[in-house]
Amino acid sequence: MGKKKIKHLGKKKYRNIMKSSLNKVGIFIAITVSIVALVSITKYVEDLYKGKNISGNTIEFYMNIADEIGEGKAQLSWKELLAIDMVKYNKDLTSIKKKEVIDVGKKFIVKEENKDGVAVYKLKTFDKVLDEIGFDKVEKNNANMYLEDLKNTSLGGANIENQKEKINFLKNISEKSKANYYEYGILPSITTAQAILESGWGQSSLTKESNNIFGIKADQRWNGKRVEVSTGENYNDRIVASFRVYNSIEDSIKDQGKFLVENKRYSENGLFKATHYTTQAKALEDAGYSTKKNKSGEPIYADMLIHLIRDYNLQLLDREVETIK
Repeated sequence: MGKKKIKHLGKKKYRNIMKSSLNKVGIFIAITVSIVALVSITKYVEDLYKGKNISGNTIEFYMNIADEIGEGKAQLSWKELLAIDMVKYNKDLTSIKKKEVIDVGKKFIVKEENKDGVAVYKLKTFDKVLDEIGFDKVEKNNANMYLEDLKNTSLGGANIENQKEKINFLKNISEKSKANYYEYGILPSITTAQAILESGWGQSSLTKESNNIFGIKADQRWNGKRVEVSTGENYNDRIVASFRVYNSIEDSIKDQGKFLVENKRYSENGLFKATHYTTQAKALEDAGYSTKKNKSGEPIYADMLIHLIRDYNLQLLDREVETIK
């Protein structure tokens, strides 16, 4: 009996030691998580309220804030946010507070309800927000002057001012892309970026020979003309595929919207619910619009579109169609 009792007590003692150890580990983990959370909150608050010198990454700073404020709602213009701060801080961008930029940015957004009672977001004009901020006549003139100075400024330094063919291509596509947005809900930035990427700025043989600027293939549902072209798939594969032929670039853009609406996989992947270029680009990729991959086999189509949009300020096209006239 004695030996059994000692054995039983030994097990109990072992369980108590294990329980105590686990409690200590739990406390340690809880403390660690709390510290990490506190550090994260501190960094977040500091990021919002502490003045920072953004002179080395000005465009990216304002572009990121414009995207952050407008994501899921409407597309703000980073140029307008910057122009306002150029006036507020007298062109001194060495102590900008992110929270103040965000507060100004939120003034642009208007929440409304459509005929179905669903919340939709629109944007106020630049001059309307300048009034709300309380800018006087001189400050308003300066803000508009700075905005004009930023006309050809872009994140990627992509200045196409002297590249006539690219300028004409952008003008042609961007205007028609707005009509596509009103009819099908595809953001102009996405339509234009896809046109640039798929057609090589309108210089691909497919575009020149068939006005097909989006690389849409001719499947069994297509009753029009078609052409066989060698094309890239995945990372570096080449195949010969059948593509649609159009009478004009405008017909190609119209068919692009129709193609996306008629293929259920795009709505199933949230393309038409997305209200921001980053989420629409990802929806296109998830729905399988392109099979482009990098060396590691990872899909890169969304990233390619997003880089084009940011480099050439194409998101400002979205700002135009979402503004209250």
